[in-house]
Amino acid sequence: MAVFLCAISAEDSIERLLGDNRKSIMDKGEAPRRANLRLVHRVLWLFAGAFLGFSVMAMVVPDSLLGLIFNHQIEDYGDAHFPSLVLGNTGALFVHNAYVVLFFFLIAVPFRHDGVVLAVAWNASVWGATFGVLARRWAHADGPGLVEGFLRIMSACVGHMALEASAYVLAGMAGVFVSRGIMRYSLDSVVLSSILRTVCVMLACSLALVAFGAIWEGHLAPHLVQFFSDV
Repeated sequence: MAVFLCAISAEDSIERLLGDNRKSIMDKGEAPRRANLRLVHRVLWLFAGAFLGFSVMAMVVPDSLLGLIFNHQIEDYGDAHFPSLVLGNTGALFVHNAYVVLFFFLIAVPFRHDGVVLAVAWNASVWGATFGVLARRWAHADGPGLVEGFLRIMSACVGHMALEASAYVLAGMAGVFVSRGIMRYSLDSVVLSSILRTVCVMLACSLALVAFGAIWEGHLAPHLVQFFSDV
C-alpha cells in the first residue's frame, strides 16, 4: 500500500516534468540530450525522497511489524549483517540489473509515467527498507548507533546504487518516449524516427550504467563495506 501511495503522490510531478521536457525540446529548441538528462536528474531527486522516506520507516517501526511490512523487500537478505554483506559477482549482477532495465522500459510503454513512478517507488522501497533494516541489525549487534550505521551503509553503497537508479529511470523514460511518439506521430514521421534514435541511445546508456554499476558493486563495493565496517 505504501508503494502505491508513494507512486500516486509522485504521479503529478512526473507528468509536469514530462510536459516541461517536451516544451524545452519542441518549443524552445533545446537539444534532446540535454533536456532528457535534466529530466532524469529531476526524477532521481523524486527517487531519493522516496528512498529516504522508506529508510526512515524501516528504522522506526516496531520490531514486531518490521517483517510484516517489509517482508518482500528484505527477503533476499535473510539475516545478513552489514559487516559480512555479500554483494554478488559482476556477471550475475549485470544480467539481473539488465533484466530490471528491460522491465522498467517495457512497463513504461503501455502505462507511461504511471509505470515509471510505480517502478521508482518499488525500487526505492527495496533499497530504503534494506538499508534501514541493515542499520537496525548492526545497531542491535553492538555496532554503531542507528543513524551512524545507516550513514556508513549509505557511504559504502551509494555509488553503485546511484548508477543503477540512473539506469532504471533512464530506461523508464525511454519507454514513455516510445509510447508518446507512437501515439502522436505516424510511423514514417521524421519526428518519430528522431525519438526512436533518442530512445536507442537512452537504452544503450542504461545498459552502460548497469555494466559500470555491476563492476563497481562486484569489485569496489566489497572493499567499501569492509572499510566502513571497520572505520
